[in-house]
Amino acid sequence: MKVLFSLLLTVIFFSVSTNFVSHDRGSSKLNYTDSLEKKAQELREELTILERRIKNQSRISPMRKQVAFAKTHKTGSSTFQNILFRFGIRQNLTFAMPPEASWMFPFREKFSAKWVLEGPWRDLSFDLFTFHSVWNYREVKKVLPSAVYVTLLRDPVECFESNYVYMGLEKKFGVDINGFAKLYAVQDLPRRKNTIIDKNQQLWDLGVTSAEMEQRDVVESKIREFDRQFDLVMIMEKFDESLLLFQDLVCWPTQQLGYLKQNERIASQKSNITEESRAVLKKWLWADYLLYDYFAKKLNQKIEDASGLTSRKAELTQFNEKLFSMCVVEKTSADKLKGEFKMALPIVSGYVVNDALPWCALYARSEPNFVRQLNDFQTLRVKELRLRGIVT
Repeated sequence: MKVLFSLLLTVIFFSVSTNFVSHDRGSSKLNYTDSLEKKAQELREELTILERRIKNQSRISPMRKQVAFAKTHKTGSSTFQNILFRFGIRQNLTFAMPPEASWMFPFREKFSAKWVLEGPWRDLSFDLFTFHSVWNYREVKKVLPSAVYVTLLRDPVECFESNYVYMGLEKKFGVDINGFAKLYAVQDLPRRKNTIIDKNQQLWDLGVTSAEMEQRDVVESKIREFDRQFDLVMIMEKFDESLLLFQDLVCWPTQQLGYLKQNERIASQKSNITEESRAVLKKWLWADYLLYDYFAKKLNQKIEDASGLTSRKAELTQFNEKLFSMCVVEKTSADKLKGEFKMALPIVSGYVVNDALPWCALYARSEPNFVRQLNDFQTLRVKELRLRGIVT
């Protein structure tokens, strides 16, 4: 505030000086007057920037540190998860983690709070829920009753194609995505039983059963239910705008939201979907589209209503560009990656990072390796608390 006040006085001084010179010394001093006016304008602009920064500082405090993220498959969720990982590490927060160092909760049933509350870190209080699960809001609420609740969706055809390739369904069905649309999706087949990846994946990730997703009235009811559960439903196609709306909820500084894309497939592993196949798949995935279209429309309205989002997005873009230039030596396929940067599958890209900047590693670390380190960290924390007699 002292800087702002000082700058304000300087602007006033230059404004007064300009008026005084122009009236007292006449036209012979116009060049001098113009110079003063230009300086005053520069200072006014600097004042405006400082005012905006102060407003931003007031907007980012106090931070909300509890977040429950319903992680969906192939929606950009690993990139958002990495943001949560980094924030948790920097703030010394506790993660609601799967047992046995896994990076996902069991998929054979909906999430149960006992997996966390009776697990190896039961003596800790939890701040962040960030891992794949079959979503169960009531049970997650038992773990994080006061969290900000968010999830992330993607255009269903693009989401299905990404899952189809990433999860190896091309080999299972013996055809590419266009062949699948022509031979299987066109029959309007239901989701196969006991499968983790299949039809209407986003609804399934959010806890809707294969039978429920075939009934329009039930799907619409579930969507209304999700609308009540989540403080924000982000959309991959508007990822940066979604992050900034998330920022409004949690009041984290923009630098905490910077990212490198995680788990992105290499170009050769992305399918070329024909328009005919896209139309078939879109009809087949009608239930996921009900979900997606509802929340995409809602997000677009939030974006339209938000003030200053364009300049904030430019700031985030600038930060990400600087982050990439400083940290990334090479974005490459998995076969060139080692150690904590090795990705789970060879078909995705990762990063060789600048060793001279140790903090860069957090942005590029793969999910499995991040989870192992978080697991070790929380295990040591529990041991320390037991040694100190704080927990038994």
